[in-house]
Parts: sequence; C-alpha cells; structure tokens
Amino acid sequence: GPEAGKPLATSPRIQKVAFTGETTTGRLIMQYASENLIPVSMELGGKSPNIVLRSADLEAAVSAGVRRCIDNSGQSCNAPTRLLVPMEHMDEAIAIAARTADAITVGAPSDPSTNIGPVVSQLQFDKIQRLIHKGIAEGAELVAGGPDRPAHLNAGYYVRPTIFSGVTRTMK
Repeated sequence: GPEAGKPLATSPRIQKVAFTGETTTGRLIMQYASENLIPVSMELGGKSPNIVLRSADLEAAVSAGVRRCIDNSGQSCNAPTRLLVPMEHMDEAIAIAARTADAITVGAPSDPSTNIGPVVSQLQFDKIQRLIHKGIAEGAELVAGGPDRPAHLNAGYYVRPTIFSGVTRTMK
C-alpha cells in the first residue's frame, strides 16, 4: 500500500520494481520510480481470469474458482476474480457460483467454523464496499453477497462473499 509503495519505488537502494495491480497505482509507482530511473515492470490488465472450457466439470470448476477467489478474503493479487464460461453454461455457472459463495462462512479467524476472516483494514473494507455499490449502480446483477457485513457480524472489516453476473468491460 501507500506506506510501502512510495518508499520502495523512490529508494535509491532498489534496482527494479515489479508491480501487479490497478492502473491508478501503477501510474504512481512509475512516477515514483522515475525519480531514480529505476526500471519498472507492471501487470495492469484485468485481474486473473478463470476460464472454464466446455469440456470441464462445471460444478467442480466453478465452485473451485469461487473458493480460490475468496480465499484470503479475496486479497490475493492472483485471486481469479473473473470467471469466464461458455454462454450455454452461464445460468448453471451463476447458480453454482452463488451457492458456493453463500456456503462460505465469514467470521473470526479463531472460530474453527470460519472459512474466511476480515479484510486487512478499514481502508480496504471501505474500498470493497464502494466497489460493490458501484457494481450495483452500473447494472451488474448481484447474485450472492452484497454490501455491508454479514448479518451475524456487526463490527470489524468483514465482507460478504459477493458475486456479480452480467458484468461488462466498461464496468469498474
């Protein structure tokens, strides 16, 4: 984040910066690194597509893809956040994804029944909430999860496992 990114990218002791993330931060990293002419490599494309082929076991592929995305509370840069399936399997894939997300237990990491804990900070929680609201406002179909904490958690940085369908390339 900001606490580490700028000091790293401006340090004369750093010989190269490799960054994976969104374009706004990528521009900042490039700007910071230019102060010392540090080489930068970036991956700023669409985040981690998960492609399901026609021949795949749809139930296994979709449910595994959802669980991999939501592991680590979705905070891994390699989380397969986009699930691409053939159109003829779309309705079934959406149902599997929603059912899988709804079955994930969010809670305290110390609780053995918990599958995922909170996100890292208020800043990250707020960003995720804004993105969920933005997805809804832009017309994506909310099929699981949504804004706010899970009903059983009234405090903390807990996020409901959220799935959208009908997402287009123009949506945030």
